[in-house]
Amino acid sequence: MSRKVYHLEMEEEPLEDEIIAIHTTLEAHQLAFFLNQRISARFSRSKKDLYNKKKKTPFIHFEWQNKDYDLNCSLFSNKNITEKNEQALNSTSLFDIPLRNEVSLITEFKTVDFFIKSTDKNTIETIITQLKNWSNISLIYVIPVDKLKTQLNLIFD
Repeated sequence: MSRKVYHLEMEEEPLEDEIIAIHTTLEAHQLAFFLNQRISARFSRSKKDLYNKKKKTPFIHFEWQNKDYDLNCSLFSNKNITEKNEQALNSTSLFDIPLRNEVSLITEFKTVDFFIKSTDKNTIETIITQLKNWSNISLIYVIPVDKLKTQLNLIFD
């Protein structure tokens, strides 16, 4: 008895990351809390923050993983401000003003406060519509991946 063998052709679309740039004065936990409330996301603080080895600074990182839909979404800060006391630097200034050093994770977009990265376009569109309606967000837009020169900074595995 012979068996029939069926061959199915499947074309897999490559998963491309969608990246949202967010300009706001909020803290990362406030942004994550808002998204958790509005879109029923489950952003939680990652066990490991992102760390830039060249600049020796950590960047806040929130993750949302939905294994049912094979969804990975990341919210991470682009800025880190470190302060150094001038007295430690043996300065002879009149006032005790700390030196502030602002470092960006993705240097092409220094003015961006936060990024959200996901492979699911529907999730990105939902996040954009919710954040556009929130008055604490001053600007939000999608960044084409080919515009990023430092894509290695966005590999979190």
